Amino acid sequence: MVCVGSKTIKRKELKPSSSDTGDEEDTSKRRGRKKGKDKKPREGHSRLPEGSSSKKRQNRKIKEKNLGKRPHDRVKNDPSEGSSKSGNGKNLKSSKNFEPSKPVQSILRKRVDPETAKYFSEIANLFESNAIDLEDRATICGNALEETRGKELELATDIVISRTLQNLLEGCELDQLCGFLHNCAEVFATIAMDKFGSHVIETALRSLAKHQDEQSYCYIEETLHLMCQVVAADAANVMQSRYGSHVLRSLLCLCKGVPLDSLEEYHTTKPSAVLSERLNPAKSVDKNPGRLENGFIDTFKFLVRETLNHAKDEISALRADKYSSFVLQTALKLSVGNDQELIHAISILLGGHEENVSQEKLIDSERKQEIMVLLGDPASSHLLEVIIEVAPETLYAELLTEVFKGSLFEISSHPYGNFVVQALIASARTSDHINLISEELCPKLKELLELGKPGVVASILAACQRLQVNGRECCEALAAAVNSDPESPSHVVSHILFLESYFRDKADWEWPPSGKMNVLGCLMLQTIFKYPNQYIRPYIASITSMDDAHIFQTAKDAGGSRVLEAFLSSAASTKLKLKVIAKLRGHYGELALNPSSSFTIEKCFSASNVSLKETMAEELVAVQAELSKTKHGPYILKKLDIDGFARRPEQWKKSQSSKEAAYREFQATFGSKNEHGSNEQPPESSQKSSNRRKRKEKASDDTDHGDNLANGMSSLHSEFPGLAISMAKLGFPMDKQSTKKRKFAKETAGEEADGKKKFIRSGGSNTSFLRESGKRKSSGTELADLACKSTLTSTDVRKLFKPSTKNENYQSQGARVPFLKKQKR
Repeated sequence: MVCVGSKTIKRKELKPSSSDTGDEEDTSKRRGRKKGKDKKPREGHSRLPEGSSSKKRQNRKIKEKNLGKRPHDRVKNDPSEGSSKSGNGKNLKSSKNFEPSKPVQSILRKRVDPETAKYFSEIANLFESNAIDLEDRATICGNALEETRGKELELATDIVISRTLQNLLEGCELDQLCGFLHNCAEVFATIAMDKFGSHVIETALRSLAKHQDEQSYCYIEETLHLMCQVVAADAANVMQSRYGSHVLRSLLCLCKGVPLDSLEEYHTTKPSAVLSERLNPAKSVDKNPGRLENGFIDTFKFLVRETLNHAKDEISALRADKYSSFVLQTALKLSVGNDQELIHAISILLGGHEENVSQEKLIDSERKQEIMVLLGDPASSHLLEVIIEVAPETLYAELLTEVFKGSLFEISSHPYGNFVVQALIASARTSDHINLISEELCPKLKELLELGKPGVVASILAACQRLQVNGRECCEALAAAVNSDPESPSHVVSHILFLESYFRDKADWEWPPSGKMNVLGCLMLQTIFKYPNQYIRPYIASITSMDDAHIFQTAKDAGGSRVLEAFLSSAASTKLKLKVIAKLRGHYGELALNPSSSFTIEKCFSASNVSLKETMAEELVAVQAELSKTKHGPYILKKLDIDGFARRPEQWKKSQSSKEAAYREFQATFGSKNEHGSNEQPPESSQKSSNRRKRKEKASDDTDHGDNLANGMSSLHSEFPGLAISMAKLGFPMDKQSTKKRKFAKETAGEEADGKKKFIRSGGSNTSFLRESGKRKSSGTELADLACKSTLTSTDVRKLFKPSTKNENYQSQGARVPFLKKQKR
């Protein structure tokens, strides 16, 4: 006999099955919600008779008015039911001092009585037939939720009714939603750990997030606090549950204020995304959570602390469990920004106690042993990676020096420990940290590659490039590791591209005729080509000596094409870049049709001279029709102006020549400093910079050169009207309406012979374009003055090419920034 609500019914004898028990099944998957999927009631549910169903449809208008209410089951103004809001307050008050519940045993799901099953079946039919008006939806959902009072566990864990319950929770008002959560507080943990009930709880939490506003903030916080109390009291069981783990992570995200569209990031972790973050030198070390909305910070802190406090006696088992490890990782990631809470949480996770938090050193011999144990298990090693990534700088330094120092190579050789070392390297905060790591691992790069741990090598290269330390040593060590003949580095790049196959058979290795290039090898080369030219000469010599067929095969590969792009953006000389680009002659059209290789063609075009650009355009014209049908084709055709080349090849060629000439003028005048250069400039670099500065000053004083340039630019403007736009793309700070302004100025303003300012009239009133002031005019303002003139004098040319005092001061104080890079910022 089972008591359901106010009725007592006799349960039929059922064979325990996977769908009728509360046990978790590791082999089953979480239920996916698909529209149009057949939904059959479980055995024992009564269905609506066909005749009854048709009558209901005929009298639907009458039905909808009182839908959700069952008068024979309810007494008007029954004090036992009352409003959901008042009932919630009583439940909350009585549950403030929740006692930890006993471990949840395997329980049989309670059967839903036939009358209730029939009622919710009718509700489900209404949702499926879209017969509910938008205005009545909230009322109907609220009334139906009232029928769940006292039956929350049975309904939420039912395979069929749980889906209907999800629809009701999505469509109801905030009062009914919070009322449902309050009413099921006592069985909240049990529902959360159920295969079907977990979906109901997560739907309720998502719906709760949608109702957040200033008026409902306190009410929602009160409800969440109650949920957190219940879950924390049984934290160990909930975390280790396959389904409870999902619910607890969603609850953590909701309390922290994570947007609904970002929840998936905390439920699934893509290895490619983790690898990208670790090898991207531009990323910040601080891993603050993404944009956060209005969260409940106090409730979040309460949930994390109470969960850890209730589970600390079983922390060893929780660290090694797959699902509880996910919860702990999420809690740590969301706690970033609060060092005190992070240190408290990490101390407990490493086996410490409350009194350890106040001590200066958290890592002692016992804690070190605990950390070493974590390295031997996949779940706990993942947790340790997150601990290292989010640890405050003081704790990170302590972990590095007290735990990992002296054992880095040994840990890097471990199947799971090598990922922990990758996290340690990628999270290095200062040059001292990476110095300590590279000194221990750089001499062992060859052994690491032979052991099949290229991720550690790639992390070292990326970290050294990010922190601008030990770059030369790392590049030289890698070149020596993949090349047996240091005098002939021609195969360095080839061996790294096919890293795995090379170390499998070094003695008889040959370039494979087909096959995908090694992902980590390609990522290493992309990082290497960001180093200064002095450090990567063996790699430049190797890639320029590759056969034409090998260059073509590299360009066709998804990873190899990125390596070529990195080389074309590197500090290598233009001559060597053109040599590599020329090796692709005859294949430009084929590569442009490939989505990944099309980016390489675009980069080759930008780095080529006029002759090679013309060759590329000719080959792209041949495949223009086919290329225009691809997704990326129209963009590249427009970017390279292939239509213009097909219509007027001579004019297209002159346009490209003028752009190249203008670019060379800027290079000769302003000098060129590689934007990938580092602070570790060798002595000869500073000498080259001083020579370049002298050439720039000489060019600034050469008035004849300025007159010729001004006349040449004026003639080019008249011959090629679109040149101004092209020059702007190259970095000239020109106003979009400069042509109109010059025309208007020529008609309305006169230029005085003594070189005073010109005025642009507007609206009939004499308003000066540049107001007289005691401050020096900005460079942009001076350029605007010059843009208004029809011809430029030698003095104007000197103003145009002479850097401003502000820029000179800036360059004298620190490292120079390339001109084109300044314009982008």
